[in-house]
Amino acid sequence: MVLKKIEKLEAYKTYGTRIGANANNKAFEKFIFRKIPNKFTILNVKMIDERIRLAGKMLSNYKRKEILLVCTLDSAYYGVYNFAKLMNISVNFGRYLAGSLTNIEYRNFFEPKVLLVTNPRADRRAINDAKRMDIPIVGIANTDNKVSFIDLIIPGNNKSGNSIGLILYLLAFAMGTKEEKEKLEAVKLEDFVSKELDF
Repeated sequence: MVLKKIEKLEAYKTYGTRIGANANNKAFEKFIFRKIPNKFTILNVKMIDERIRLAGKMLSNYKRKEILLVCTLDSAYYGVYNFAKLMNISVNFGRYLAGSLTNIEYRNFFEPKVLLVTNPRADRRAINDAKRMDIPIVGIANTDNKVSFIDLIIPGNNKSGNSIGLILYLLAFAMGTKEEKEKLEAVKLEDFVSKELDF
């Protein structure tokens, strides 16, 4: 179901999406709401929201199978699985083999037109391949990530499976067709991040 503004704000708090790492990253200055010295940063939820909408608009310009989602975080399985199944996109969950975008002899060879990663540090091999292929990269990034090769940053806590699931849930609404949004209308956020859904 579509989250109202107040529900979305509560979800960003509940799922820890607005919690950034304790790192000084100049590329993230505009996304930071407040710094808690020697502990963590609090990200600007309006900026998270805006970037999810921008990413949705960008990704909606591609055919579904032209999008590759890469995620290595085990706890994000349900969010990634449900997003990939609902949106009918390609997904590489778990270990990514370098060359999967460039070596046609690989069993898991992908030929995407855009790459979506959930953690620029963990997904660096996929990012390196995407750079070689000269395709755009959208990345869910935390304040301790290098983002120089990310074309569109979605700021957020990418160390939490629930946080990634929430971002993907909102991204599905942002890029979804009318039919896809109708399917999502019948889904609770809590279910999206906690079990495999039958779309």
